[in-house]
Amino acid sequence: MEPREFFIEDRLEGYRNEAFCNLGESGLKCQNLGEVMEMAEISILEIQNLPLNDSPNQGSYELRNEVARLYPGVEPEEILITTGTGEALYLAFHLLIKPGKKFSVLWPSFQALYEIPQMLGGFPHPIQVNGELKSEMWKGLPVDLHIINHPHNPTGQSFSDSEWDDLLLFLDKENTTTIFDEHYRFLPRFGGMGRTGVNPKRGLFGTGSFTKCFGVTGLRVGWLIADREFIKRARSFKDYLTHTVSPISECLAIGLLKNRNNFLPKIQSNLKNNLDYFESVVMDLPKVISYKPIFGGLVGWLGLEEGTLSEDYADKLYEKTGVFVLPGKNFETEGFLRVGFGEEPNRFQEGILRWLECRI
Repeated sequence: MEPREFFIEDRLEGYRNEAFCNLGESGLKCQNLGEVMEMAEISILEIQNLPLNDSPNQGSYELRNEVARLYPGVEPEEILITTGTGEALYLAFHLLIKPGKKFSVLWPSFQALYEIPQMLGGFPHPIQVNGELKSEMWKGLPVDLHIINHPHNPTGQSFSDSEWDDLLLFLDKENTTTIFDEHYRFLPRFGGMGRTGVNPKRGLFGTGSFTKCFGVTGLRVGWLIADREFIKRARSFKDYLTHTVSPISECLAIGLLKNRNNFLPKIQSNLKNNLDYFESVVMDLPKVISYKPIFGGLVGWLGLEEGTLSEDYADKLYEKTGVFVLPGKNFETEGFLRVGFGEEPNRFQEGILRWLECRI
């Protein structure tokens, strides 16, 4: 079993470190270690005195307890700390997907959400995202697993409160195992903390992280939430993979989660400024014909004029301006671009100005 080339990551690797304005990333502009320690309220002395032994295989209790506080009714024993959400998803899919099993997935999609299940012999049932997510999109689907990524990557769409309530009621009655992939829950469009669908006691599992939303992707900390027996199996599987997360990453993760209310408002304010500016000019960008305002997270989805090839567009934009965006072809959906909003505000505005003036 071997997955196909990871289209998104291959392109990111080739452009993200050299771009003048990086709009290809799906995370916040990354902080340096000193900034992260200040955000986490951790001193250099604490880091110097940290024993570099293995963390507990399931993750330290203190970190799991902080994660549990994000999810009503979830207990630390129902959480497995992983090396990013990628590992959490990889573990969950290997335990849930057998050859011939069917799964629903929002489309277009982040490749890992369908590539690994397909590699394991699963059959996807794509649910097309054309606007607001509605509960009726999941009703009557003949599948064994639902994979619900929200706020949605790459479109930035999410649920209204009423649609969310309807979806959770439906899933509770239907009794189909569901994975809520909620990486952007820390950045709903209008502040605060986004709602969660996770309820491991009802078969509503979850994966998550804070690394993209806090600008600390290099920490490589994520989590899987499920019932205790499933977590026990996933932890045993993880022993063959990364085994444990670095104690340095865990230490910083604990501090960031405990102190997030001190720095998240600034992150949300900068993101709002980027979004407000972008949405005031988006329809003036060359060959862009559609865009729906995002309702959470750090990415949006632009439609291009008919016949415009997304890779050609992205290549020309980068060559002429230094602005990097992801082509829809990397999401196996031609005629679109994914744009990230996590760049530093001044650089973001300069990048958009260059894009507006570019002839493609």
